[in-house]
Formats: sequence, C-alpha cells, structure tokens
Amino acid sequence: MATKNELGRHGEQLAADYLTSEGLTIIDRNWRCRHGEIDIIAEDGPTLVVVEVKTRSGRSHGTALESVRPAKLSRLRMLAAQWLTSQPRRFETVRVDVIALERFAGDYSLLHVRGAV
Repeated sequence: MATKNELGRHGEQLAADYLTSEGLTIIDRNWRCRHGEIDIIAEDGPTLVVVEVKTRSGRSHGTALESVRPAKLSRLRMLAAQWLTSQPRRFETVRVDVIALERFAGDYSLLHVRGAV
C-alpha cells in the first residue's frame, strides 16, 4: 500500500502526463513560496493554467474533487499572481483547474475541471 505522499506524487505525475497529452505545456511543478504551493503550472496557448491535483484512494473523507474548497481556489489565484510577478512572460488569461484522481482496485479515474470556481 502506498503512503499518502507516494499516492500524491503518483497522482501529480498522472495529471502532468494527462495535461501534456491534452496539448498543454508544463512550465513548473511544485512551485512554492511562503504562502503555499502550486502543484502544476502549465501553458494552454495564451492562457496560464494553475492546476491543483487531488488524489484519493477512497471516499471515506469525500471525493477528491470535494476536497478542493473555495478557500483553496482563492489561494491558488493569489499564488498564481505571485508566480506571475517573478516571470518575464505575460499571459492573456489565467485559469485555475482542478484534476481529481481517485484510485479504486488499482485503477485511477481522472476528472479535469477547467476554470474551477
């Protein structure tokens, strides 16, 4: 049985692989500052995409998607603004996505919510 950290790292890798297969370019992973962390930062054409990845091995604490609350989305928008201040590039728009992964019997289901509110 995988530890919580191993499960999370595997989920983030699955999410990064999925995003790449969908045509997005991964710019950064696990970017941190004193206010928090962004799991994946990607580029979707002219759009900067900040991605929160949640991986669960069961639903005893709710679904993976339910665990991303409005306060977390708000923090991700703030973190995206901080990341942008350190970058020479500019983007037309910024989007916050959530990728929710759930593992059941060794298989993963993936739900990608674009522009999570």
